[in-house]
Amino acid sequence: MAAEATHHLGFREVIPDQSALVHWRNITIDTGAAQSTLQDIKVPEYGGGYAYKSLSPATRNRYIYWRVCHDIVELWEESLDHDFVHNHVQLRFADTPVLEGLSVHETRQYVYILLATVSSVHRIRLPHPNSTQVTKSKPYSILSELTFQTLKEYHNLHILNSSAVGAGEGLPHTAGTHLLAGEGGDAVFVLGQTGGTLLVVKMYDLPYSVFTETIKNASLMNRLFTGFVPGMFRGLEGCETVTSLVVQEIAGDVVAIGICRDGKVRAWSCSKLQCILAHDTLENTAEAGRKLNPGAQRHQIRSYGQGEESIFGVFLNFTEKQLLVVYQPTLNLGQISLSHIKTLYPPQYDLVDFSVTSAYIWTLWTDANNETQLLYAPVNSGEGCKNPPGLSSVVLEQPPEKDVPLTDPFLDPREIYLRELFMPNRFSAHTLRKALGIYRRNMDMSTLIDRGMWKLQEEVEAALRDQVESRLTSDLTEEEVTQITIEAWATFYSHTLQYHQVGHKPVGVIGVGADHLVGIVRKQVVSWVRPMDALEVVALAPVESLNVASLDGVLSEDTVVSTAVVALAKPLHLVRQMVPSEVAAAFTLDLYHLQPPDQVGNSITTSLLADNATLATSLAQQLASVSGLVPGLWAYLHALQLDMGMPDALTLENGSLCVPETLSGVLCGHAGAAIVSAVVAQIAKGRLELCRDLLLLQQVALQLGHQCRLTPEASAQLRSTLLPKTTLLTQAYFALLHVSTTAAIHPSQGTVEVAKRQLAALSLNDGPSGIQMPPNPGRPATVLELYFLGSGGDQARSLIAPSVGGASEGASSNVDGGWAQLLMPLSTTLAQLAWPISRCLMLVEWLVWGGQHGAVQEYVRLLQPWCEWNSCSRKFLLGVALLNQGEATKAAQLLVAAMEGVVTEDYLGVKVAGGAVDTPADQLRVMYCLRVIRLLEQSGQPALALQVAQEGVAMASCDHPSMSALYSVIFKHHLELQHHDEAFTALLACPDQHRRRNCLRQLIVSLHERKCLTTLVNYQYGSLEADVINILESRARSADILVNNYYDLLYAFHISKHNYKKAASVMYECALRLNIEGVGEKGLQQQAKCYLACLNCLRHIPPQQAWIIKPLPKSGEDEDSISPKRSSDGESVAPPLSRRRPQVKVLELPHIEREYELVHARLKIVKTQPDATASGGPLSSADTISLLTHGRLFTEAVRLARLFEQPIAPILQGLAHTCIHPQNTLNKANTQDENGILRESEEAQMWWNLLRELVEGEEQSNQTVLHHAVTSVLLQHSTTLPTWLVNSYMVRNCGELLRLYVGHGLLEEAVKLACQYIDGVLGHGTEQVGLPNALHAGAAPVWLPYTALDKLLLELREVQQDIHFAKLSAELNDRLKKYNQELESVSQNRIILLQG
Repeated sequence: MAAEATHHLGFREVIPDQSALVHWRNITIDTGAAQSTLQDIKVPEYGGGYAYKSLSPATRNRYIYWRVCHDIVELWEESLDHDFVHNHVQLRFADTPVLEGLSVHETRQYVYILLATVSSVHRIRLPHPNSTQVTKSKPYSILSELTFQTLKEYHNLHILNSSAVGAGEGLPHTAGTHLLAGEGGDAVFVLGQTGGTLLVVKMYDLPYSVFTETIKNASLMNRLFTGFVPGMFRGLEGCETVTSLVVQEIAGDVVAIGICRDGKVRAWSCSKLQCILAHDTLENTAEAGRKLNPGAQRHQIRSYGQGEESIFGVFLNFTEKQLLVVYQPTLNLGQISLSHIKTLYPPQYDLVDFSVTSAYIWTLWTDANNETQLLYAPVNSGEGCKNPPGLSSVVLEQPPEKDVPLTDPFLDPREIYLRELFMPNRFSAHTLRKALGIYRRNMDMSTLIDRGMWKLQEEVEAALRDQVESRLTSDLTEEEVTQITIEAWATFYSHTLQYHQVGHKPVGVIGVGADHLVGIVRKQVVSWVRPMDALEVVALAPVESLNVASLDGVLSEDTVVSTAVVALAKPLHLVRQMVPSEVAAAFTLDLYHLQPPDQVGNSITTSLLADNATLATSLAQQLASVSGLVPGLWAYLHALQLDMGMPDALTLENGSLCVPETLSGVLCGHAGAAIVSAVVAQIAKGRLELCRDLLLLQQVALQLGHQCRLTPEASAQLRSTLLPKTTLLTQAYFALLHVSTTAAIHPSQGTVEVAKRQLAALSLNDGPSGIQMPPNPGRPATVLELYFLGSGGDQARSLIAPSVGGASEGASSNVDGGWAQLLMPLSTTLAQLAWPISRCLMLVEWLVWGGQHGAVQEYVRLLQPWCEWNSCSRKFLLGVALLNQGEATKAAQLLVAAMEGVVTEDYLGVKVAGGAVDTPADQLRVMYCLRVIRLLEQSGQPALALQVAQEGVAMASCDHPSMSALYSVIFKHHLELQHHDEAFTALLACPDQHRRRNCLRQLIVSLHERKCLTTLVNYQYGSLEADVINILESRARSADILVNNYYDLLYAFHISKHNYKKAASVMYECALRLNIEGVGEKGLQQQAKCYLACLNCLRHIPPQQAWIIKPLPKSGEDEDSISPKRSSDGESVAPPLSRRRPQVKVLELPHIEREYELVHARLKIVKTQPDATASGGPLSSADTISLLTHGRLFTEAVRLARLFEQPIAPILQGLAHTCIHPQNTLNKANTQDENGILRESEEAQMWWNLLRELVEGEEQSNQTVLHHAVTSVLLQHSTTLPTWLVNSYMVRNCGELLRLYVGHGLLEEAVKLACQYIDGVLGHGTEQVGLPNALHAGAAPVWLPYTALDKLLLELREVQQDIHFAKLSAELNDRLKKYNQELESVSQNRIILLQG
């Protein structure tokens, strides 16, 4: 039997936002039919849908829809829980109309779509979502698998041959399809032909086979009539012609059940190919026995369920009346019969479609005014059923107003029309594009929509601007121009509205899942039918249909109060009727401009009553007839409170989300969120109108007074309690309506990153989840919809979990996650989360962190004059929004003003400030200030952060633990703003020593970077002076000396304190650093200056104190370079303690002067040789002298050698080399200046002169070190020795010179020198060879270099074959003979002398 209908007060249509432009994937199928086929038969346009079985999250709330128009089938798949792409397919069967009867079936592995055309049948097999989820990471549309190849597969397509179609029976005009039970995918198609026969096509899968069979007419006479009488005489349709049919499996047989033109329901067995049932539909009705004539519309049949549990609904259209008859099949001894359930008598409307569910029968109509009507009735109306037995009307969504009221004087008409045209869920992009096409016929609309709704708006503005400009002339007044503008925009709005009405034309009604609810398939959108609450029923249902029985226990448990509620519905409806649309629009506009609703209502009531006395009389009579006016009004107001009178209850416990698995992901798709948002908008709008009507009704009662039999007590209660309460609810619902209809913006990635940084600055790590936007930019979403897609959805699911049976993990739940069960609880909870009269602040918080700053401003503006809940928290969040919009000053004022709520509002005190329940008030304020300061700092507003910090200092006590933090903030931002004196004052006031030291370090570093050194040095630090010195020394030693030289600052600081020894030590340390890290000539110059400054300081103190300690290397340097030692087990072994104590070295003036001379010498090297390196670490004196010699700075090198007691011989060797090769000088000019050379022409001679001067001046007496060094170099390079060198060498050590001659192979010079030396020994030129006296018996002995002479003689003996050397050898031998002779004579004389 049919299921018992769940009691609902009523139903209402909701149209979610589907304004995005759809991109259809087109596939054309050619079945080979002739083009004339289209002229032979006309098929109805229809639509439908299929709801997946909710077996898994992949198929929950998932649907396949279709629209059929002639030879085009539009298929699309949609889910309320997921978002799909490539889910729209348009099939075109070329020249082949598609019959009704398209159906969708699912098995475990596949989804089958069965459809029939006049010449073919098609079985479309697609993978089931549950099977694709194994290989896909996220849900996707199965229609993306639908391709041309899939449709042309031979085993899924069958072309009807000409013998099967026609054969005197006419073409098929209706069809029914069915998938046989099991997993085989076998399908049955039954096509009804105009001749009354049925064509049965059975398509089997394994093995593939197709059987085509025909079921003839039921009666023999009809067959004979059909066979013998030509079709042109008998007509195409007889009384047994099937007008609509369905296919079911009953008792194991496939049965086609159809309604024929004669009004009888017939059933045919597809296996026996014969009629097994003929039932007269009128026999169970009051029309039994009457002869009714067929009407203009065809009879139709629909079914629900399978087998004996199925339900059949039959629509009968006769000229006299229309009927809806509901049956259920029964089996009696194997024979099928129909059991009558009920008969309905619908109005004389034109039926569009109807659908049967387990509990309701739904009918979709078009009335005489061409308006859509959706009527429903319960299938069963037994005892105890509260649903009305007849057809009831569903409240359908009204189209937009035909005229846009221009009631806002502050807006241009263009802005008003743009707001109406591009309001979310108002007009689709397709509709706007078609209207724009009237003005822009040559524009490519496809690319226009792809670029977003904002581009479409720009094009609309441009088109209408051109339209207005084309009508303007120079003689028009301003009022005429305005009127032309209004006419242009009104015309465009009219075109858009017409296209909108065409797009919303209904084509079918479908069941959409559990709870027996349905949806309406329209030409461009799909709408849904939802249950209504009691307030919607009272406000929207006809007054005649309201009764106490249906509302008993809904708005009040008291029957008297329920009676008053129903009685008040009539005057409320009358009040709504008496308010013109312009007045209603003006009322809403006044609310937007923050006018008090009670005052606005009073003026409206006064005006209406004054203009219409009849209305006043009617209202007075109706109000006077209400018993219990005040309790009835209280019942309305209590029902209007979304917070149920408990504003603090709408919060999550402990702020945690606990969404059960059955609710996880429900309505998480953009389509699901759009439905929820649309329902909230409907609730808000309907209840706002009800609040307005209640407000006006109370004003009427107060103004009419005694005419309404209003007692003084009731009048006082109205004025003091009911009217203010109604005013408050009116303002609250207006704010809710505003937030549910305000378009959201797409935040940039930068805005999202800023929000994340602000959350981190406020330590709000559990901030709302990220914002989501529709994948198609052509659809503007509302902020409430995006809030539901973000954190609002999870919050709502968590809140409804206990009430829908999913409160605990282990509890069994009767909720399958279907939208019909959860739509109203989720919508109501979402509205409660956005309800202003509560402690819940989740919506505003999400708007701020979600980048909807404009919406936050507008929302807070609407609440500010009247809403006392969370007022300070809203100021705080508004301040954050303004901060992100660049209005930092206003933001800071709001953030400071919100401070007063940290004690009374948990959001500020606990969440923002981070306090606890028992935290003292002053501490909470300081903690809040610190969070706000961090927020302003993160936003780059130091001046405003400083103001907040000063506010915090002013309110906090001196011994407050956070005072140091506030002073640190004041110091920090004064320093950033370059208020150095104020920063220094804040530093001194900071009570915490550690923070004070940190601030002092920042002050020193900042002043040094800003070159405010005088300011830094002149501050009176007092007890902080030691910290200043430590900081400067630490910075000086740790900073890069070439970038930030803190030594100069430290030196100036010591000088200002007259501490010259410290200043000298600082400069010496700086010189050492520069000696290692300095680069180039500049580094050497700085190093030299440091040494000079050090020397200058030491000369300013007494000599006995003129010393400093040489800085020691950092401890641990040697240890750091040693690899760690480990034991045999691999464990680290501590190194032994060093027993060597660091050596302290005292430096006096001479030591420092010598170091300065080295630097000075290196500076000369760099000046004379620019390419010479000036870095590489410290150099010893020997290295410096070597560099000077290499650079030919011989005079400076000799000076340093004398200073550091280094040998001079290498210097003179270098000079000798320069004398030999004077042309290789790199920097000739600088070298000449340093060595005293005046002219370049004298260069070579001057080098020799310098050499002579240095050799003669630097050689010690009785020494030949320098002579030997110079002579060796010259002889090595085969250079003739200068005369002065030879003569000087001969005087000092002639034998050594002889040895040099012999050693270098200068035999001739050696012979001459030897002869000269022998001559000197013999008394000829004795002084010239350095002998004190000649060889004489009475004189001292004279030395002769025998070894050198022997070597010389040996060398001469080797070359005696040469005549020249032979002569030289003979000459030398002669001299030696003379010497020997003289020596013998002198020796004898000496002996004689000694003997005498």
